[in-house]
Amino acid sequence: MRYASVMYLHKGCEAEYKRRHDNLWPELAEHLKHHGIRNYYIHLDDVNGDRNGSRLYATFDADDLDVLALADHPMMQRWWEYMADIMETKTPSFEPVADALQEVFRFNVLQPDKPRVVAVLDIGKTNIKICLMDGQTGAVLQIEKRVNKVLDEPSYPHVDTESIWQWIKETLANLAQRYFISSIAITTHGATIACMQGDKLALPILDYEYNGVAEYKEEYDALRPNFSESFSPRLPQGLNLGAQLFWQQKRFADEFDTVDSLLLYPQYWGYKLSGNKAAEVTSLGCHTDLWNPTSCQFSNFCEQQKWAERFPEVMETGAKLGTILPDLANEIGLPASCVIFNGIHDSNASLVPYIGQPMEKLTVVSSGTWTVIATINGKLDALQESKDMLANVDALGRATPTIRFMGGREWEQLRSDSTATLSDVSFILEHGILALPAFSKGGGPFAHCEGRIIDRGMVLTLAQQSALADVYVALMTDYCLDLMDTSHTVIVEGAFSNNINFLTLLACMRSQNEIYASRDVTGTSGGAALLSNKSLKLKGRLSLALCDAQIKPLLNLYRQQWRDLVGAL
Repeated sequence: MRYASVMYLHKGCEAEYKRRHDNLWPELAEHLKHHGIRNYYIHLDDVNGDRNGSRLYATFDADDLDVLALADHPMMQRWWEYMADIMETKTPSFEPVADALQEVFRFNVLQPDKPRVVAVLDIGKTNIKICLMDGQTGAVLQIEKRVNKVLDEPSYPHVDTESIWQWIKETLANLAQRYFISSIAITTHGATIACMQGDKLALPILDYEYNGVAEYKEEYDALRPNFSESFSPRLPQGLNLGAQLFWQQKRFADEFDTVDSLLLYPQYWGYKLSGNKAAEVTSLGCHTDLWNPTSCQFSNFCEQQKWAERFPEVMETGAKLGTILPDLANEIGLPASCVIFNGIHDSNASLVPYIGQPMEKLTVVSSGTWTVIATINGKLDALQESKDMLANVDALGRATPTIRFMGGREWEQLRSDSTATLSDVSFILEHGILALPAFSKGGGPFAHCEGRIIDRGMVLTLAQQSALADVYVALMTDYCLDLMDTSHTVIVEGAFSNNINFLTLLACMRSQNEIYASRDVTGTSGGAALLSNKSLKLKGRLSLALCDAQIKPLLNLYRQQWRDLVGAL
């Protein structure tokens, strides 16, 4: 909704009025943004008639504006008192006299009746989503989703970029019929890079789970940086981004020689949308071997391979890349003013709502295909390379201690299509049925081990299978938290934030922590949106996970037995 009014300035105060607004109090600006006010203009009409002063015409846009809450705030009251000596105000308050203006004509208005939204392009390893969030409140209005697949074709398994791009364009075109998409934020999984020759791919974007990358393992291991420099553990498959580039450079030398720019995965899609190339720290610092997270610069290894010079300029996470390409805007029906923002690695997007909180440190469990546990402002000296612990880089460029395992992938392998109750969990605990890691080779403290189930000769029901999956992921999360420099408060984001069994088990095992579940949008989409629109009202609704006293004694014995067995792996 647009608001318009006229106010009255005392004669001769025009320059002083402008000076005060040129130096608008930052805290007042934040107060206006907090109430969703945008596109605020004030125009001066310097009257040369009998009136003793000038007129000021003000217009601004806002959705669901609470006028009383805006006016009653002490910050607003102080500003009005500050301005009272140079303009007409009401008595006894200092509120300016403002006569509302009636709209009588409009022309070429950009889709005024459509809700204004931020679109978040969220590309995970398992699913691709476009999440629409209200431009002021951050409320989720609509989510479109499809399964992500890898093309197992020559010359190696790779990302199906063409299929993804067509789906993105078609989905945005459909959404644009109902919504005014003012901006697009981007978040993707890590360990993925595009080798570009001009505006095209010089090589297909390699799937990080491809085992063929190990072809030059010994040569790569002799060159890669030490853990003390990169804080990247040596990972299997192509999870170290440097190993992917090294393999492509060796295996496809002619094609790699034509590469003139390297685009991290979020930045590849940002380039497709905006035409502008950039680099970004959260993806550069995600177990790549390419980045030194403590000095915030490229690793010596990356410099020696002459890859650093092929990366575009490192831009701030969430910075404006530009507006959408004009031809693309016309093709899919987006406004030409739609802004594209520099994207972020998905696990780091989950941290964004919390990195500004006034806490010494805070632990966030981001759950999806990967369960990624990171402690904001945590210490790096607890990291163990052998346990697949590492330093990620947050949106502010700070090294962040992290541990992870493929919790979502393993849970999917263990569970059935039936939902488990707490009674099913109790059955697993009572009978000592154990799942020992690991059920995925992607990474984690036990990536070198072969997963197995100790079933005690019992055949589990479908619900009991799901209960075993819940118990296993809770035990693994608990184990990883013990290895970390963990804060008193632990917040679970993403898929497992809605798994009551998981939350109850974790709360029972960790009486030293307060375990909270996020009750808002997925941390990745919300964090990416918040970077692109810092005025969003994402308050991070949390609910405290509670221990069940009936299962705790059983769980304590079960946990110790599980710990003894995994300790011998």
